[in-house]
Amino acid sequence: MRLFLDTSVLLAASGSATGASRQIFRRASANGWVLVSTPYALEEVLGNLPGFPPSASAEWARLRPALLVMDDVLTLDRPAVFPAAKDRPILFSALAWADVLLTLDPGDFGGLMDKPFYGLLVSKPGVFLERERAAGRLKTAGNLV
Repeated sequence: MRLFLDTSVLLAASGSATGASRQIFRRASANGWVLVSTPYALEEVLGNLPGFPPSASAEWARLRPALLVMDDVLTLDRPAVFPAAKDRPILFSALAWADVLLTLDPGDFGGLMDKPFYGLLVSKPGVFLERERAAGRLKTAGNLV
């Protein structure tokens, strides 16, 4: 399964060793998840890291190699009513490259949360982990901490 991690999830994973966003990284290998993002999201991470404690930059450097970086997708070949223009590249790229978009941004994705967008599930990392656990698919953490 391919999981697209938006900027908010990448920053949360870098900023905290204990949250659901970091658990996504920890459990990816054991669960066969491919963690996907794009240059657009990575640039947003780099722009926001200075607002975090210095340790977050070190964690980002350690987590970053676990990501498969795909091209940004800026247009869609089907109708999409989505008001947050700044996050269209996230939504459209996730639709192109992943099965699930993980985000902590209800302001931009709240109307899509836990609903399919052309087959793409949009979810918070914690809700996604709970869903996988309830379905009996969640395996223990791998090596990345």
